[in-house]
Formats: sequence, C-alpha cells, structure tokens
Amino acid sequence: MEELHCDYLIIGAGAAGCVVANRLASKFKNLSIICLEAGGNDNNPFIKIPAGFSKTVYNKKLNWPYFTSPSKNSYNRSIQFPRGRVIGGSSSINGHLYVRGQAADYNGWSQLGCTGWDWENVLPYFKKAETRINGDESVRGKSGPLIISDLTEVHPLTEIFIDTVDKFGIKKNIDYNSGSQEGTSTYQNMIKNSSRWSAADAYLKPILKNQNFKLIKNSLAFKLLLNKNKIESVLFEKKNKRYKVLIKKEVILSAGSINTPHLLQISGIGNKEELEKIGVRCLHHLPEVGQNLKDHYAVRIAMRAKGISTYNEKSRGLYLLNEIFKYIFLKKGMLTTPVSSAGVFAKTKSELENPNVQMLFAPASYQSVNVGTAKLEKLPGMTCGVTQLRPASKGWVKAVSNKAIDPPEIQPNYLDNEFDKQTIVEGIKLVRKFFSSSPLKDYCIEETIPGKNISSDEQLLNYAQKNGSTIYHPIGTCRMGSDQSAVVDLRLKVNGVKNLRVIDASIMPEMVSGNTYAATNMIAEKGSDFILKNE
Repeated sequence: MEELHCDYLIIGAGAAGCVVANRLASKFKNLSIICLEAGGNDNNPFIKIPAGFSKTVYNKKLNWPYFTSPSKNSYNRSIQFPRGRVIGGSSSINGHLYVRGQAADYNGWSQLGCTGWDWENVLPYFKKAETRINGDESVRGKSGPLIISDLTEVHPLTEIFIDTVDKFGIKKNIDYNSGSQEGTSTYQNMIKNSSRWSAADAYLKPILKNQNFKLIKNSLAFKLLLNKNKIESVLFEKKNKRYKVLIKKEVILSAGSINTPHLLQISGIGNKEELEKIGVRCLHHLPEVGQNLKDHYAVRIAMRAKGISTYNEKSRGLYLLNEIFKYIFLKKGMLTTPVSSAGVFAKTKSELENPNVQMLFAPASYQSVNVGTAKLEKLPGMTCGVTQLRPASKGWVKAVSNKAIDPPEIQPNYLDNEFDKQTIVEGIKLVRKFFSSSPLKDYCIEETIPGKNISSDEQLLNYAQKNGSTIYHPIGTCRMGSDQSAVVDLRLKVNGVKNLRVIDASIMPEMVSGNTYAATNMIAEKGSDFILKNE
C-alpha cells in the first residue's frame, strides 16, 4: 500500500473543506496539507449557469445519490437526498441562495452552552468571508473571497410578489442577512458575473498551485486508523488502488452532515452497541455520532398566471434561444436566476418573537411536485415554497455496514411532532393569503398545487406529508457542545480523540433560520482560525 505523508489532512473539498484548505495552505507555508475529495472537477457547464441548478442537483455524476429511510409522517416515502460529490461539494450544485439566519439563532447556540458562538462572536467570520458590494460595513464584509450579489434583473412578477407581501404587512427588508431577518426582499446569491461562485471558486482554486497543498480528487476515504485515542493515519481508495496517509498533526473531517458521521462510525467512533451490530469494533464510544439530524422540509403552492409572461413560456422554442443568447452575450435573462428570486421570512403567529417560516417565490411552475427533476409547465405559472425555519423533528444517520461505499441510513423524521405539523400548515395558509391579496391576485387564475379542494387543516397536512421534500439542509449529526455527550467541543475537536476535528454543518447544535451554506462557511472560517491559533 502506497504511503503519503502530511501535517494536516482535510477530508472533503466541499462547502467547509475548501475554506479550511485555503486558510491553512495560505498561512502554514512550511507545512504540508492534503485534501481528499470523493468527486471530480466542476467542469459540467450546468454547474456554472445559475439556472442550471435543476440539471445538477440530482445528477449522479455530481452527487451522492442518497435517499431517506421511509417514515410515517412523510407517507413512508424514500425521499431523494442528494449531497454534492464534486469540488465545492453542495455549493457546486445548490440553488445559490445566501442566508445567514437570525442573530437569535447563534445567541441560542450560546445559551445551549456553546459560548463564543453567539452572534457577536460569529459575525466577524461572516464578514471575513464575503464581499458584499454596497453593504452596511458594520454587518457586511467588503473584501472576502465569497461574492454575494443581487439578481441581475428582477422579473416583474417577483416585484409584484414583494409589493404584495409588503402591503400585507410584512415589510421590505433591505438586508435580511444583517441579523434582523423578518421581511421580504429578493434573495442574495453566490453568483459572480452571472456564473455560480462556489466554495471551490472562492477558496480552492486560488491555492491549487501552492507547493504545500495537494488536492486528490476521486478519492474515497474509508477508514480513520485510531491508536491510543489519536488518528495515526487515514486510508483512502482511488481507481481501485488503496493508499495510506500518515498524519503528523491533525485530521479535519469536512465531509458534511451525512458522510462525516458515517466515516466516524465505520472507523469505530460512535455508539458501541450500534457499531457491533454491523461488525465494526468500537474504538471510541461516542453515542451521539450520527444523532440529532435536522433538515428543512418544504412544500410548495403553485398558481396559474394571467396577464404576464413567466419563465414557463421562456423555457421553450425561440424564446429559449433568445434567453441563451442573452446569457452568453449579455449575461442577463432567465438563465442568470437562482432557484428562487424572492423570499419572505415571516411569523405565522403575531405573538412569536422571530420569523418561523421561510418562503421561496419563483415566476415559474413545474409539471410535477418534484422541482428538482420536473420540467417547467407550458402555461404561465408561479410557485411559492414554504419551510419551517427551526423544526423540532430530529433523526439520525447510521452506518448499515462496515463499508464506506454502502450508503448509510438517513432518517430525518420529518413532521414527527404536532409543533412542526401545525407550523407547516400555517405556512401554507400564509402563502395562500399572499396569492389572494392585491396586487398579486390580479395575476392569478387558480391554484394548481395543491388546489382549492384542499382546504381543511387535515387536508393541508395530508398534502404536506404526501408531497413535501428536503431542501438539502442537513445539520447536527456531530453536535457541538460543552457537555460530555457532545461529539465535538467548542473548538470543534472530537471529544476523546487528540488530533481530530469536525468542521462542517454537522457540528451545528441547532438549526439556523434559512439555507445552511452561509453558516457552514462561517463555521469553516472560525474552525480554521482555531487551527491557525493552535487552540
């Protein structure tokens, strides 16, 4: 078996791993850094085209084609659960939206015992990461590698939607990423010059020529070798050949909320009883590895439109050729748009202190419930998805065998309590109120999904359970905490292992209010700082 040597080994060149690789390689000039990535290059053309999201998110060449395990509250369906398997990870296949969450999210982390992770202490890392043109410099960055942009052009129906929500009483918010989230606006996006700007673009590609850094693509890490509570080496496979990487300093696991706990488990770090069931010798009993899985579950409401053109018509024939021309030569038009053009962060009850639902509006509608694989309808339409921001439902990720290639069991347990069920029903009702309010109602003919015949709370819940889906935001499976049962401590070191950290979305102790990329990026910036400062 061929051996490699390095000071720091990063497993995963995704949303977090790219950040860690950049920060370590840029500062530790005399130390060697290796990064293993299970996927390959991001040269698929649909990755770069913002509207190409629907062509990448379920592309088996670009992701781990996972499915959830059936659960009773989602009609015992196995729901597609893709995770990025390409440089940039899920930031190379996601819908581009940049959402930090609420200040209260991070203050809540601190209240759970994660001191140093409150809004005041994480804000500098959000700012460090980004360049937000014309942003308020007290809360936004101006020189970071992430380019956070606005829509190239705003569809008239998007403006009408925002005006309707504003007149309804949920006011326009000039910057929902300031910490104060409530309101409506167009979404901010990770798009630069009308092309996707992923973690690989922002962080990884600038260091590929560094002498102290080596990226090994198409390489599957399949075991951490633990001796006396220290990771001595890591085994990986590439093109049916096995390699061993000997570690001088640290291993950083940045494989994401599914693959990070899975690798720990098949390496013997996890719940002893569960590991023995699948023939894995437990080397370090850490029961919460893979537990506390949370995700955002969304449903959508669609309307047939009138009196205005939508993206449905522009996606066909000569109209599409015109959009392709506009994109190639002008960097404008439909193809520059992310998965959603306008958003709402709202309270479903007035007595709530903070927004509890997020909405995602698009001047387009789909032929079936599955947005990721369905084609746009031929007739004009519009869609608004809704998700609960901080679900109480939680599940797990469990290895089912001792082999890395066998997908783990993924069980998010969507809608497994009355609180979550009630919130998703209230969210659907609120979307319907927007569609029936002026001026938006003047452009609506009828509701096509779920349809006016679905009206009672019981029917709405049934619709949500039967048709809802992930919006790709798993977190929490290697929970950070100051308590003894936490998987990682407040410096992201795996409890009980001397030289192993987890730096990715799996360490989040609780869900953030919105898309999880921004928070994952912040975690990676802050985690890198811990390593650089030898904390």
